[in-house]
Amino acid sequence: MRVAIAGAGPAGAAAAIALARAGVDVRLYDKASWPRAKTCGDGLTPSSVAHYRDLGIALPLEPSIATTVMVGPDRAVSRGRWPAGMPDGTCRARIDSDGRLLDAAIASGAHFSPATSVEAWRDRTLTLRGANGTASERADALLVADGATGALASKLGFPPHHSRLVALRGYADTLAPLTAEYRVHYDAALLPGYAWLFPVAPRRANIGIAITEECANRFGGDLRGALRAWLARDPQAHAYVAPDAQIDDVHGGVIPSGRDRRYAERAFLIGDAAGVADPLSAEGVSQAIATGLAAAAALIEYDDTDAAGAAYERALAPYDRNEREARKMMQWMRIAAGPICRLAAIRPRVADALIETGYFLKPDGSWFYRSMWSLFAR
Repeated sequence: MRVAIAGAGPAGAAAAIALARAGVDVRLYDKASWPRAKTCGDGLTPSSVAHYRDLGIALPLEPSIATTVMVGPDRAVSRGRWPAGMPDGTCRARIDSDGRLLDAAIASGAHFSPATSVEAWRDRTLTLRGANGTASERADALLVADGATGALASKLGFPPHHSRLVALRGYADTLAPLTAEYRVHYDAALLPGYAWLFPVAPRRANIGIAITEECANRFGGDLRGALRAWLARDPQAHAYVAPDAQIDDVHGGVIPSGRDRRYAERAFLIGDAAGVADPLSAEGVSQAIATGLAAAAALIEYDDTDAAGAAYERALAPYDRNEREARKMMQWMRIAAGPICRLAAIRPRVADALIETGYFLKPDGSWFYRSMWSLFAR
């Protein structure tokens, strides 16, 4: 069996690793010339770190992050820890963390073609475009991993994502050394989104915002202005980044969630193309890797591609349930964020429950109700 993969990010590379290790002929393509950078907060949660470890990929935890600082709309500060048994998280530039996955895919036997895009897929035939023009190649299945804004899914007739967050990030030197913690600021003007400060070096921060498209429209689409406005009014952030600090390498992107279909005609949508990023926390790397591994597992288990597609759709059902439950939470956040953050500031176990709510999938789909019950029970 030959499987083609369009996109060598976390989803595509993880799928390539699993398939190649199972003896599948894997052809991995990416429109970018590698190594390439990626717009991201650079935070890798324990779920992501666990995936790297399960794949046997070394990922130094420098820094090793066990705590998330949450700053509420009224500036109440709490600290929550990961659930017991999870590894620490870390911060690493995507050029490094994605590169480790790609290197492992190549070492496992995948054939990688950079600067090559998949333009079309029909009757088991790929149309490829590279530096030397177009070419055709045969494959038994195609994994579409070309990202949140990739055109291939729509070309293949898949419906659009249900909704999207928009994000902007840059890098700034800090006034004081950063502790090994994620800092998440639930600013009233950004709810149900948030701003962040993540430590990429002791005195260097990845700084950004992730907000709904509706919220972005309130700022006239000016995400840079929204980021600057938050920084100017948040005294908790001023201990680390001055309001007029120079912010370098500023880039934006979209974070999609929800899809009605992810398989059709031997094509599987994985990663951001599948719309599995968490609509509350905006995390996407862990989910991307998980979808790549799920698609690979289905193709390895089933000889019939349609049967593999059906199994893959079933495997992703919990993400759809979580997406629906997260949207319920987002409707409450403008009202509930302040009281809940104040409660978390005086009750550490509530802060821990918030971290579990924001970052970890409930496989049975009871995300909202179980999270709320856990929160108030504590």
